[in-house]
Amino acid sequence: MFKSIKRKAFSLLETLLVLAILSVSIYPLAHIIYISMPLNLHTDDEYMATLLAHHVMETIVARRAKDPSYIPSVSEASPVVSLPGNSEKISEYFTDFKEFGGPVTEQKDPQLYWAISKFKCKVDTYFLDKGMFKVFVYIIYQKDGREMKVFFERLLPLNESSSDVNNEDGVDF
Repeated sequence: MFKSIKRKAFSLLETLLVLAILSVSIYPLAHIIYISMPLNLHTDDEYMATLLAHHVMETIVARRAKDPSYIPSVSEASPVVSLPGNSEKISEYFTDFKEFGGPVTEQKDPQLYWAISKFKCKVDTYFLDKGMFKVFVYIIYQKDGREMKVFFERLLPLNESSSDVNNEDGVDF
């Protein structure tokens, strides 16, 4: 009878030891899962990039409404403002702000100028079947030495008649 009590106590000690070893061995797995999760990207830069991408997409849609033959050209990443000492041409979607009578400059609005000075804009256009094309607007910026991108995409008809044909899917153009 005394031997059976010792055996139960020893098996309880073994169980506790096994649980301790398992919990220590699971920690690296939990840490790997934690670091592999996407970063929380709800920063001021991401928010500003989203606003800029939305501005570019709305500019494209407005130009298409004004001139149905307008199709945005594919562009390389261009700055959204002209920086001192930089000879790159600013993106065509940021050259005409009615509030400023042209592009944003440091003299006209220094706070907005420096807030958007780190961003670049890139536009890609892809032609699809059934008289449609897709526009991707990328806003690119640097964060902690890494290139970050925020993008919007929009499906648009090539001509007025394809809008009626493809709008049966419930997609609002």
